[in-house]
Amino acid sequence: GSRARELNLPAAIYVDTHGGAGTGGSDDHAGIDIGRTWTETPPAADWREFLGHMREGSTEARGAQGSAAKWAHSAMALGVRALGRGNGSAAPDPAVVMRMVERVMAEGDARIGSVGRDLGPEDARALLRAWLDAVELDLPEGDLIAYMQADGFSHSDLFRRARCCHERKLAEAVERVLAEAGRGGEADLLGAGLGLFEACAAAVPYAPAAAFLGRETAKLTSREQEPVRVALVADAVGGMHGVTHTIEEIRERGVGGFEVEVIGTDRNVDRRLSAVAEVQIPFYEGLKIGVPSLPAVVEAIAEGRYDLVHLCSPGPAGILAALVARAMGLPILGSYHTELAAYAALRTGDRRLAAGMAAVLGAFYGQCGHVLTPSASADATLEAFGLPSERIGRWDRGVDTARFNPGRRDPGRFPTPAGTPGRVNVLYAGRLTKEKGVELLSEAFLEARRSQPGLHLLLAGGGPEEGALRERLGETATFLGWQRGIELATTYASADVFLFCSETDTFGQVILEAQASGLPVIAVNAGGPTELIEHGRSGHLVPPDPDRIAETLARLAEDPAERQALSAGALGAVANRTWERSLAQLAHGYNITLAEAAGASAPRAHLAA
Repeated sequence: GSRARELNLPAAIYVDTHGGAGTGGSDDHAGIDIGRTWTETPPAADWREFLGHMREGSTEARGAQGSAAKWAHSAMALGVRALGRGNGSAAPDPAVVMRMVERVMAEGDARIGSVGRDLGPEDARALLRAWLDAVELDLPEGDLIAYMQADGFSHSDLFRRARCCHERKLAEAVERVLAEAGRGGEADLLGAGLGLFEACAAAVPYAPAAAFLGRETAKLTSREQEPVRVALVADAVGGMHGVTHTIEEIRERGVGGFEVEVIGTDRNVDRRLSAVAEVQIPFYEGLKIGVPSLPAVVEAIAEGRYDLVHLCSPGPAGILAALVARAMGLPILGSYHTELAAYAALRTGDRRLAAGMAAVLGAFYGQCGHVLTPSASADATLEAFGLPSERIGRWDRGVDTARFNPGRRDPGRFPTPAGTPGRVNVLYAGRLTKEKGVELLSEAFLEARRSQPGLHLLLAGGGPEEGALRERLGETATFLGWQRGIELATTYASADVFLFCSETDTFGQVILEAQASGLPVIAVNAGGPTELIEHGRSGHLVPPDPDRIAETLARLAEDPAERQALSAGALGAVANRTWERSLAQLAHGYNITLAEAAGASAPRAHLAA
């Protein structure tokens, strides 16, 4: 009656295959399920005959089995009995609730009693009152037991009610957070953040029970010599950006020694979470992100039997997965992909909002045992957030030279119009957004074109700045839209120069693809690109000044010999930047995180090139 169906199943199978009998009982310490699970025997005239049926195995277990919801409700009822009635006036502290959940998980898994006295009765009463309010039960705490003892009460119905309340309020709270973020310096981010916590109050009591059930079930199904299982949790996987491309490579190639499953609300994942809402990201027209419920994340991670959680970004799925992983005691590895604080500053001009985003990022990645970055500039950003350098490691990206290579050049891909000799096609690939430096790119390109009218700009991508760029560039540019696969590879190889003006990129995957395609690259001397380009040998690194960029571009346009030399250098630069090497670095990061979580020592050095 107390054990869940999943935990009872092995015993049932044993009885069926080896013979035996099953018995049932409510095991009802909370006093809310009396008589709802029982043992059935043939008719017996007295207790002696009843025990005889038991000895002979003439019994069947009947009634309701246990569940995570039943455990959670029993814990609430026990709390009411133990704590008595309080004034119920205080609101629960989110940090205290998180400690409470972690404590329940740690003590339950170790089968030990209380290991600390920093949580008092009022903390538990506050959480119970918050839960009753969140699930919209108009009851005093002391009446909860009678409510659960009533005929017709159903644990699953109450859990369903709690889940629906949570999902509705979570969608509303997320909308408020985004609305506040859009207000810039006037934003009440703290109040909006507390709203998120309040929205999760309906689901919080069920999280430890569901997670504990998942861990107990995993003990029944785990086998020796199985690969270590990793939950890679990602937000907005369906978007066109570097994170999506990297995850595609992980899913296609795998990570040696590990079984990685991608979890998210998008379609192209291994374990898809249902989304309670899909919201528009502030300051980025057209980019939406799914918001999963807390129970959905708990169930996905608990049922997945994961040994490690890999977090890619502080989106809704990532934040909830971090909370669940902490509650379950799972090691957490983070990977840093995007300079979100710098993006916020660029797109809003609001330093306070950028500082708030930096604080969020610092708190998010501070939960991780180890964080992998693709460049030294990203290392510096994390250290500025407060992460110690010894917890930061390297994870470069690779490039598929079978797809991106000079052999895909198609002379007819971008034909030169009649009457325009000496045409030089300048390519940019990626999002057309402010943080990608497209304003600087267009200004520098038009300036270079004053002295080199044969220059023509190719833009492979899309984004909120496309309209303004079309108006500014006119016939001097061709907008190709988003491209993928062989079409994109042919575009790279058929261009003459690659121009990249972002100052906020942690890496610059498109630079690798351009180099592998044999293109000379001009990039701004900032961020990740500084580690991909050797100035004057495999490309040019230029200050973020339109005149300096234009001067370099004009010189390359009129000097085919220099373009050829830089092309050769670019091909040499990417020769060892394979995805196999990249994924081996990721595996190294997984091993370090697991070893440290287990209390073992592991070398901190970055994987050798």
